[in-house]
Amino acid sequence: MSSSWLQRKRKGELIELAQRANLPDAESLLKDDLVELLYEHLESNESTYGKQSDFRDFYKRTGSPVKRDRGSPSEALAVTKTRRRTTSKLLENADSEEPTPDKALVARTPRTISSRVASRVSNVDLPASPAQVAELADQSFQAAKTKASELWQKTYIDEFIEIVRENASSVVVIQLLLLFVEGAGLEWNTLETINVEIPKQTQLPDEYRNLPLPNMQLLLTSGFWAPAMLWSLTSWMLPLAASYFFNLTLRSNTRHKSLSKQYHVDPLTFNIVKALLAYSAFGAPAKAWGPFSKYTVHTVASSVPGEYPGLLISAAVGMLVSLYDAALKK
Repeated sequence: MSSSWLQRKRKGELIELAQRANLPDAESLLKDDLVELLYEHLESNESTYGKQSDFRDFYKRTGSPVKRDRGSPSEALAVTKTRRRTTSKLLENADSEEPTPDKALVARTPRTISSRVASRVSNVDLPASPAQVAELADQSFQAAKTKASELWQKTYIDEFIEIVRENASSVVVIQLLLLFVEGAGLEWNTLETINVEIPKQTQLPDEYRNLPLPNMQLLLTSGFWAPAMLWSLTSWMLPLAASYFFNLTLRSNTRHKSLSKQYHVDPLTFNIVKALLAYSAFGAPAKAWGPFSKYTVHTVASSVPGEYPGLLISAAVGMLVSLYDAALKK
């Protein structure tokens, strides 16, 4: 019974029992060798493992070899006599009856066939249950999730996003972004695009041999620098000078002054002056502004994104952001 109880266990369960029984090198043994080694070890150490819950079923099925040895002599003698009488009766019956093929087959059949079949069936690995499959899938998913999280942290994308977000959440960055859009649109429309022919030695189709590039030769002419200077004066040079001297943030919060609430230039004043200069320079159609000709004024007004209304919209956005920032700092 003890051997069959161990045979019904899976090899993983037998390894756990061997580890709890302090058997070394249990993982390197075959299942049959592990069963035999466990059986001998548990039989010889009943006093140590008999009270443990993991081996209680083993000793319940087999009983103690010590207790079997402690049987009385009279009981052993009675069992021996009974067996002798039973054996003699079986021999007499076998002599009196003629052997038949069925009886001969039964006689030749070993009595231990049921235990052998049980041991063979226990050696077969049964398919996993749906619960075990679901648990294995969940463990695989958790391992993949942990690995993906570690790889994502190594990219430092989250830190980069936080840095960009912190630096972009300010009036200065928003104002610089508006000026960059205006200046990029002006330069793109001012510099004419020319097609540079690629040599025929390259293996490219004919339609891809002409590469469009800005005409850098215009950088040496007044056709580029006059509109660029007019836009610079009206969009950031003069507004920057006016907002530096008329900085209302220096007078705010006089009782509790804080550097975080003060700017070197007043963003609200900057955008107000910018809107007034745009109106005075580009509001009236086809007129000169200071030393700049009508052609230069028209080039700037028609080349910036949104043209003249785009300049006013940019100044209005800057004023709203400045007012909102001042309200948050109160």
